[in-house]
Amino acid sequence: MPGNQEKCSGKFRLIDMSILAAQYLEPGPEIISPHQARQHLRAAFNILPISILIVGWNLAEDVEAACAEEAARQGARLFRWQPLFTGDGIFSPRPEWQTIGMNGNRVAGFRGMDEFTFVCPNRPAVREAALEHLSDVLRAGHYQGVFLDRIRYPSPSQDPESDLACFCEDCRTAAAEEGLDLEEIRRSLQGMAASHKEAPRLVETLLSRPRPESMDRRGKKNQGLHDFLDFRQRSITQFVHSASAIARSQGIDVGLDCFSPTLARSVGQDLAALDPCCDWIKVMSYGRTFAPAGIPYELLGLAGWLVERHGAPEEEALRIITSASGLPLPESREALKQQNGLDSDALRIEMQLARQMGVRKLLAGIVLVEIEAISRLERDEIIADLAALQQARADGLVISWDLWRIPIDRLELVLRGIQNE
Repeated sequence: MPGNQEKCSGKFRLIDMSILAAQYLEPGPEIISPHQARQHLRAAFNILPISILIVGWNLAEDVEAACAEEAARQGARLFRWQPLFTGDGIFSPRPEWQTIGMNGNRVAGFRGMDEFTFVCPNRPAVREAALEHLSDVLRAGHYQGVFLDRIRYPSPSQDPESDLACFCEDCRTAAAEEGLDLEEIRRSLQGMAASHKEAPRLVETLLSRPRPESMDRRGKKNQGLHDFLDFRQRSITQFVHSASAIARSQGIDVGLDCFSPTLARSVGQDLAALDPCCDWIKVMSYGRTFAPAGIPYELLGLAGWLVERHGAPEEEALRIITSASGLPLPESREALKQQNGLDSDALRIEMQLARQMGVRKLLAGIVLVEIEAISRLERDEIIADLAALQQARADGLVISWDLWRIPIDRLELVLRGIQNE
């Protein structure tokens, strides 16, 4: 398999993985020529045997064609990187399709960005428009696969009172068909979120991990919250299954971009239920990223909400987060920032948890892009993270966020980080 090829005269060998993928050319303000796209790709292929190239949405036709040609020349499969519940420059969700928080307002996107402003999967108009657009995209492309991104609800981590969604009329209707009174649940959750005593239980449940011996006890205490989170997971799963069926009807493979297992339930993702509708799942176990989907960002948001909204002592808030997530955190939020996020062992823990949750073909996402105030990467940390992923025996690696912005010499670290002693 490509992921097992030896490099550098046998000195280094890729992890025993069957898939090495790379995300490439997420849309942005920069104008890239076909020649530039091809040359950067060629340099990357000369270092690593990339078996799947995942190209971004809304690219110029000649740039997309250059990527497709280079992937074919290198024997790599081409996947379309496609957001499902946000816009992509062509599909523009209407404001009235947005998710609604428990306070009755639309949930705003991260920093007001359209690409992080989510629509509700229970709205019939969303279902019709998004799935029709996906079918058109795949029919017109050069793809052997599709990588479905943004398949979730907005993360509630920064402010559960405004961002835990969705309570729109279409969700109320869908919930009622399952015997759930969403208005009653909303009032109960509002009370829990406003209570200094109950807020920690809300956070603990959002981060709940599979612990069968304690589920009955937790479920009786927080039945409405559990029912709501289960309902959201079913809503996401049903929509993704429909999207996957469209891809498979066109002979196209499916990969999914999912939150790290400890965070997945908080955004409506049920990894076990999503697994049957795809060929592989990439988990975003970004341990050193202070932006949406990054584990430190999401956990710090919940800790900050407990401290600033409810007056919890910082040490106590972090103790709650540590206990609920199963991930080791320092005693202060500033220490987590200063130590550059979570250590490599957190990645191993999250990969193992994904396996326990039922992910069969598991790909680990790793961020290699350095962005001020978002990701600060040290050489030794990259090597340690890659070693942890190797120990966790993931089936593949996805170089994420994205290949165009990664210095080529960082790819050499991928080889060195997975050196067999």
